[in-house]
Amino acid sequence: MALKAVEWEKVAKIFEPEKESILKRIEREIDRYPYAKEILYFLAGGGLLAACLVSPGLPLVLKPFIYSGKGYQRSRLKQTLRRLKRQKLVEVAETEDGMVVRITKEGKVRALRYKLDEMQIKKPKKWDKKWRIIIFDIPEKRKGFRDVFRKYLKQLGLYCLQRSVYVYPFPCFDEIEYLRQIFEVGLNVTYVVAETVEEDDYLRFKFRLS
Repeated sequence: MALKAVEWEKVAKIFEPEKESILKRIEREIDRYPYAKEILYFLAGGGLLAACLVSPGLPLVLKPFIYSGKGYQRSRLKQTLRRLKRQKLVEVAETEDGMVVRITKEGKVRALRYKLDEMQIKKPKKWDKKWRIIIFDIPEKRKGFRDVFRKYLKQLGLYCLQRSVYVYPFPCFDEIEYLRQIFEVGLNVTYVVAETVEEDDYLRFKFRLS
């Protein structure tokens, strides 16, 4: 996958809520160490890990990410970080605060791919009577990306109003943003919130809306 078209600042915003959720979950589950996927999510959300992967003599300080109460199995964590580094998903850099672990662009792409497997749209208890319309115009030369993008729209439950127009009754901007970034189609996809859709009786029936 090419990396030039991905808007990395938006990727960080996508993962900010995930980063906070991971920190809270790690604090609750103090008897285990964070998994590789969690580390990538945390770093993709703008988090930094202070660590040393190269010089064993330097301290390993990952609080509060990997230490709380009883502590974690640090050797297992270091093995995970080394593996991520070998895969070029993270890098070690020297900063004013010491040695830190940062996610690479390849790592962000991997985190986005992981997220695809988990992605679901949360449905509110009450419909706000607005329609979310996804319009895309992806060039023929990127047909593969276009077809996969369309596949995931259907998988998320969006309805195909026209060949390149999909509709959904509930907020789904974050999920669409995931797809835009991972398939590098941010400039070719528009997210619209509409008060009405002409003759929407069938849509209301399909989504079981009152």
